[in-house]
Amino acid sequence: MRSHHLTLIRPALRAAAIAIMAAPLLGTQAAAVEYDGNWQFTISCTATGNQAAFTERFIAPITQNAATRSRTTPGTQDINRFNARIENGQMTATIERSRGNERWSLRFAGPAASDSRFDLAGGIFSGDRQLRSCRLVAEAQSSAPGSLAATAPARAEAARQQLAVAVAALAALEANAAAEIQALRTDLDLARFESVAMRAELDQRGAAILALETRLRTAEGVATQAQAALTQAVATATAEIGQRDQRLTAAATERTALQQRLTAAEAAMAQAQGQAQSQAQAAATERTALQGRVTAAEAALAQAQTAAAAERTALQGRLTAAEATAAQLRTALETAQRELTEARAAQPPR
Repeated sequence: MRSHHLTLIRPALRAAAIAIMAAPLLGTQAAAVEYDGNWQFTISCTATGNQAAFTERFIAPITQNAATRSRTTPGTQDINRFNARIENGQMTATIERSRGNERWSLRFAGPAASDSRFDLAGGIFSGDRQLRSCRLVAEAQSSAPGSLAATAPARAEAARQQLAVAVAALAALEANAAAEIQALRTDLDLARFESVAMRAELDQRGAAILALETRLRTAEGVATQAQAALTQAVATATAEIGQRDQRLTAAATERTALQQRLTAAEAAMAQAQGQAQSQAQAAATERTALQGRVTAAEAALAQAQTAAAAERTALQGRLTAAEATAAQLRTALETAQRELTEARAAQPPR
């Protein structure tokens, strides 16, 4: 019995101890400078075709989990640009190379092998085409304060101390578990004693159940009679429902006929309204045309009145001029007649 309880308790205790131990370590690894320091990078590429294998080494600092390095060979157009970044324990590194018009790159990626080493697979690429396989090994030469490599001894010592605390806690928990198991044994003995009393009570309840079963059978007989009465009532209600359904069907038929007559009446009324509307539109059109003709006639009348007034004015002017000319002619005629009379009077007799 004790081993069974320990089997259940120990995994939970171990899980609690591991969680206590791992919590501060996880917080330490979340720092932004976990891999800062001076690192040596070694690039090794395999031979391919007529190109021999080669190895290059250089040292570059990693700051804020990133490294950059740019180098140009004096007197040449050989340019070498190195960039590396570490995120979540994964390093990605690229080297962009150019020599004259030639362009190629080295690309690497992979997880950390330890706090002070990366072993990355990659190769030389021209565009997206891989030319040969390469390997990049990054090893810490010196570590910045607060980096994983620099804090490894302290973290290991803290882990040992936490493990000791966890082991002590585990021992205390197991001691408490042993005491609890003993208490459970006592409870089990009490439970056995109570089970005897419960058995006697169950016997009494069994007798009560037999009495209840008798009452149940009596109730079932009553229920059977009630079921028969219910069946008869259902049959009667069914017949009444059938008659009512027939009346409802007749009413629905009559309603449909009335609905059809109503629809026909609405259609006739709609047709009459349409005709009335058409006649009204025609009358409105004719009224508009007549109104236009009246307007045109009024405009023509106004124009004729204007022309008549102008012509009357012109005639009045011509009449005035003619009257003036006639007056002049009468005066001239009178003068001529007077001169003729005088001339005749002055002519000597024959």
